[in-house]
Formats: sequence, structure tokens, C-alpha cells
Amino acid sequence: MPDPTEFNDALDLEENAQKVQSALKKAPIGRLFYLNKPEAFVLALGSITAAMVAVQFPIFGTLVSTAIKSFYEPAEELLKHSRFSAIMFVALGAYAFVLNPIVNIMFGIAVCSTSFNPTDALIVKRLVGDTLLFNIQTISTIILAFNWKLAMVANWKLALIITVVVPLVGFQSFAQMKLLVGLNRNAKLKYEEASQLATDAVGGIRTVAALCAEKNVMEMYDKKCESPIREGIREGVVGGLGFGFSFLVFYFVYALCFYVGAHFVQHGIATFPEVFRVFFVLVLGTGAISRASALGGDTNKAIDAAVSIFEILDSKSKIDYSNEEGVTIANVRGDIDFQNVRFKNCCTSWEEWKWPSPQRLPSLRGSMTLISATSFSTVRKLKVSWLRLQVGLAGQEPVLFNDTIRANIAYGKQGEASEEAIVAAAEAANTHQFISALRNGYNTIVGERGIQLSGGQKQRVAIARATVKDPRVLLLDEATSALDAESERGLQQALDTVAIGRTTVVVAHRLSTIRGADIIAVLKNGTIAEKGKHEELMQLKDGSYASLVQLGSASA
Repeated sequence: MPDPTEFNDALDLEENAQKVQSALKKAPIGRLFYLNKPEAFVLALGSITAAMVAVQFPIFGTLVSTAIKSFYEPAEELLKHSRFSAIMFVALGAYAFVLNPIVNIMFGIAVCSTSFNPTDALIVKRLVGDTLLFNIQTISTIILAFNWKLAMVANWKLALIITVVVPLVGFQSFAQMKLLVGLNRNAKLKYEEASQLATDAVGGIRTVAALCAEKNVMEMYDKKCESPIREGIREGVVGGLGFGFSFLVFYFVYALCFYVGAHFVQHGIATFPEVFRVFFVLVLGTGAISRASALGGDTNKAIDAAVSIFEILDSKSKIDYSNEEGVTIANVRGDIDFQNVRFKNCCTSWEEWKWPSPQRLPSLRGSMTLISATSFSTVRKLKVSWLRLQVGLAGQEPVLFNDTIRANIAYGKQGEASEEAIVAAAEAANTHQFISALRNGYNTIVGERGIQLSGGQKQRVAIARATVKDPRVLLLDEATSALDAESERGLQQALDTVAIGRTTVVVAHRLSTIRGADIIAVLKNGTIAEKGKHEELMQLKDGSYASLVQLGSASA
């Protein structure tokens, strides 16, 4: 006897989600870049171009300091140097005019090639595209500015003094990001809860109005928004203070450069042009760091957005439809054999029960679990896609797509469904007659979720969809529960027709639906209390099935 088969509804999902989230937060940026692997060439070209763009800042500083120096020269030298400076500024402008659009185009292509959720995509774009671009320019500017000055400027003393102060801005940016870690993630979760509440309230507005619960719903919504508001205020305060402090350091470097430079000029340690060269070259690099600190909040938001994206990408279904592994059977009879089966979340159990095919097998109670778990049973070694082709399902509330009746029926068959197969399935489901009576016939648009059709018509279209692939096992889940007597009779005729030649498991509270079944199973306290045909069960004294029939007859 095989080990008991357990049907688990993923009770440990929350624990697994926390593990996934913890793992993702360690290195989401690297994974984001990995998603852009197909655009690696474009990103590399954009990065090189961005570094080339960054070179213009120290060059600009050098040109400005040289231009200022020329104002103190004689007229002839002034004119000569002015022309040279003007030509160099025009050349530098042309250089930037050509390269800047190329950088934006390269990173724009890389970002647009990756599709995400629209809301999170804008934030992630700031990290993968804009932030990467800005960081390349910033790093290049800083490195070039320091190296340029330390290598080319004769007055290394002033450059060294300014260089010591610059890292304060970088420390501020690091501290700001650390303070903001986790704030955006918590606010995002709270906003999702508030959005879900608003969606439920709007979707059920009639119920809310009937219960006079508008005020309660608004209070619940306000309560869920309180925490994100507090965290948003904290984020704004931290971000504002950090950004302000970065500019404080920025202007402090201004003051320090001119103050120390003035003393150096006074004592002959530096010349006037050297002071301006140090100022423009190094201070431009400091300004780049200050501007980079403004992206601290966006970087944290991008990381949190990446976490939610990777939670979806890394989620693994216990049943993988795309998995090509598994066993297939050439000739399927439709036998259903339960051996030593246990349901983990309820008390239902069957030691052994076999349903030979073709039979019509109704179940009165507990069968929702049975149908929901059918694909998880001991047939787990079979190929999932093949198994599902052998099983047809028509649920209590059929979902029809906003398409034609023909297309909705054809969805049930893998690949192309011929016109003959669609019509044959419709005739078997007692659907062809009412479809033909419609103005557009099979080309009739059913509307969203089949709103243009009645309940009985939707059920029959769903049955036709379930049988167009000619399954060996047909599962009918409360197919007649929401129908009136006339619609039930029409649907019952369809059920009687499609059940021929295949094993049919019927879930029904209306006993008239299962009266003609080959085997009727009555579940009581999680076990099979009675089973047999209608006539056999009616003869049992004090039988559960007979009591249900008598109760139904008395209430009719």
C-alpha cells in the first residue's frame, strides 16, 4: 500500500515569502542588471559614453580658470587667449551636444527592453537607467577631477586641503540611505492594503450602502493610511536634511577654497590662477556628489520595488504546467482509484475506493476538496499538461472571456479547434440551438465574464468548452446550483448527454441532478457513509441519502 497522499494548500507560504524577501534584499541591484543581460552591449556602450560625458566637467573647470587668468593679461595676449578659450568652449559644447543624446538613447533602449509592472517600472528605471548613468558620470567626474588636479596643478597643498573635505558629502549620502532602508517597503505594503480595501468597497458599493457602512469603511481606510503617512513624513525629513547637509558641505568647500586660497596667494604659496583652477576642478566634483545624494530615496524605492518584482519572478508553483517531464498513457479509460488518501486540512480520508469507467459518480458533501485536489493526487508522476487534457471541468461559476462564443468553446482544446468539433461540443451540451437563434450565432460576443448570457446559457457554454477536447474524466462542480427549474432541465439534458462514454464526477446539492448516477457517495464525518445507486440507497433504513431525499420532498 503506498504512503498516504496529502493535499497541502501551501500553509508555509508566509514563511517562504519572508525567506525569499530576505534573500532578495541582499543583492537586488545585481539581479536587476542581470535582467538587462540581453542589453549588455547597449549598457556597456552607454556606460563608456557616460564616462566620456563626465570628462567635460573638469575640462570646463580648467577652461574657466584659464579664461579668468586671461583678463589680467595685456590687450594683445587677452585677445589671443580669449579667442582660444571661445573656440574651446564651443568645441566642448559640441562635444556635450553629441554625446548627451547618445547616452540617453542607449540607457533608454536598455530600460524599455525590460517589462515590469507599470508602477514599479518607473522607480526601477531610476535605479537601472538614470541612477546607473548618473553614478558613472559622478564617479568619472570625481576620479578625473582629483587625478587631473593632483597630476596637473602645481599647487598640491590647496588641492589636498579641499580633497580632505570632499568625502564628508559621500558619508552623508551613505548615512541617508541607511536611515531610509525599510521605510519604503513598509509604506508600500500598507498602501497595498489600503488599495485592496478601497477596491473591495467600490466593487461592493451596493452592499456597503445597504449596510450604511460608508463611514466605517472610510475610517478603516484612513487607519491603514496613517502608517504610510508617518513614514512618508520621516522619509521627507531625512531626505530634506540629508540634501540640505550635502549643499552645506558643498558651499563650505566653496568658502574653504577661497579662504585658504586667499591666504596662499597672500603668502606666495599659490598664484591667483592656481586657486581658481583648484576651485573649478575640485568643486565641480563635489557638486556631483551633492547631486548624487538626492538619489538616495529613489535608490531605496527602486530596491523595494525590485523586491516585489523578484517575489513574483522567484515564486515556484508546486505543479509546473510547463514541465515536460512525466509519464503519459496511450489508452486512458478514465478509472479513478483512491488508495490510502488523506486530506491535510480536513478530516476526510479514504482507505480505498475505486471508480471504474465509464460511470457517473456524484458526491454530496466534501467533494469541493476532491475536485480542487484532483490534479494533486497520486497521479503526480504523470505529465501535468497531458493529465489536464484528459480532464474537463465545469465549475459552479463559469468564467467566460470577453470574446465570441466560438472562441470561448475553442479555448477548451489545446491548439486549433475545428468548426466541426466546436459545433459537436455545443450540440452535446444542448447549446447549439440557442446559439443558432442569436443574431450573430457563434460570433456573438458574450461580454465581460459572459454578462450577455443567462446563467443557464453560460453553464452550457462552459460544459461545451470542457468537452470539446473529449476528456476521459469530466468534473462538474455544482453546475445546476444557481439555476431556475427551467434552466436546470435544459442543463440536465446536456449533462446526461456529455456524461456518455466518460467517467463523470458530479458535485451537486440538488438531488435531482444525481438521481440517475451509477454510484452515489454520501460523505459523513469525513468518511464514506453510504454508496450505491439511487434505488439501493433509498431502501436503506434510516439512511443518510434517503433522509436527504425525504427532506427535499417535504420542502418542495
